Amino acid sequence: MSESTATDRRTGAAAVAAGVLLSASVAAELVWTVQRPDGTVTNLAGFALYLTAWTAGAVALVVALLGLGGTGSAAGPLPRSGRIGRGIALTGAVLLVGFGAVGLVTALVGGAPAEWSFLLFAVGLLLMLVAAVPLALGLRRAGGLGGWWIAVLVGGAGALVALGAAVDPWHDLGLFVLFAAWIAVGLRLLRAAADRREFAAAA
Repeated sequence: MSESTATDRRTGAAAVAAGVLLSASVAAELVWTVQRPDGTVTNLAGFALYLTAWTAGAVALVVALLGLGGTGSAAGPLPRSGRIGRGIALTGAVLLVGFGAVGLVTALVGGAPAEWSFLLFAVGLLLMLVAAVPLALGLRRAGGLGGWWIAVLVGGAGALVALGAAVDPWHDLGLFVLFAAWIAVGLRLLRAAADRREFAAAA
């Protein structure tokens, strides 16, 4: 397997895992509430499970962003605007990791997640929104994803809805759109990796 094919498989798998785990964390909380309105945790095991899934998903998103547009990637080498967008998105993803980790640790210690941990979530989401346009346009210019670069713009729109909606279900729907966009990007990269492997085998 070539290095570029391995990179696409790793990046694609990480993007899909990120979208699935982050979506599962949000969906599970909708189905089974483990906190009171004041933030107090009523089921520590369930809360820990949700936050662990969230944190693992955010880490996977960091891995996906690190590989996106790298040397030999199917997405193609990113132009300057795309690299800037990727850097902003990467910072946002790291803050989302911090939100999950801080929320989990402070809840285990004090029975409720620290209120300031939600600032990490809000700023991380804001950075994912800001990053969407330059990253999407960079991917479009690179040309490797074809029309799938639009998924990043759709994800940015989801982040905008999630930030702007004060009430559910719109907030959660915005998050689901953001996460689904990364699943789409991941699937496109996995398809590209499979095509490369088939071409190499036939050559």
